[in-house]
Amino acid sequence: MRFAYADPPYPGRARKYYGKEPTYAGEVDHADLVASLEASAYDGWAISTAADALRQVLPLCPERARVCSWVKPVGACPRTFGIHNTWEPLIVVGGRKLRGGVRDWLSAQPARFGGTLPGRKPIAFCAWLFDLLGMLPGDELVDLFPGTGMVSRAWRAASLRHRGYGSPTPSADASQEYSDDVSPTPRGDAFARAPDDGRVRAAEVFR
Repeated sequence: MRFAYADPPYPGRARKYYGKEPTYAGEVDHADLVASLEASAYDGWAISTAADALRQVLPLCPERARVCSWVKPVGACPRTFGIHNTWEPLIVVGGRKLRGGVRDWLSAQPARFGGTLPGRKPIAFCAWLFDLLGMLPGDELVDLFPGTGMVSRAWRAASLRHRGYGSPTPSADASQEYSDDVSPTPRGDAFARAPDDGRVRAAEVFR
């Protein structure tokens, strides 16, 4: 099966965070992005966005879309006023439905390693994403906004591990990133399933 993940610059933030990147191409047209995801007939896809952009992005998605929450267990900056954002929505459409439910929320620290690109995702998020889409070994993952390439490398490494090709890591500090950036809560889904259920159990790759 074929799946896709889109982690575009969040609405209104492209120039601020990515204006100096060589791949910078201006604001992303999210209406075109969602339309292309639907037209490509993926078996499932997901798109990350910001909490304050959810009201803008979600109406562009089909009715079957689910909103999942990546919660960052960090404190509010004392220099800010009022409500401080510590979570990001992940919109999931379709995917393979496997026995053994997957939580629609994740508690994990933001990425601390794997480069300096703003918005890069931690290993725990990658494992959660794969579970939400119901991905299995042999599935194809299309990463539309690869950034550091961590998501694709995590899927490739998890698939290789599942097939018995050892325990490759996607980067020199990936295992450290996983141990530092994941809280105990997301491990419940990844490790509670029977070992013969066919899933990649991606989080286990980076133990």
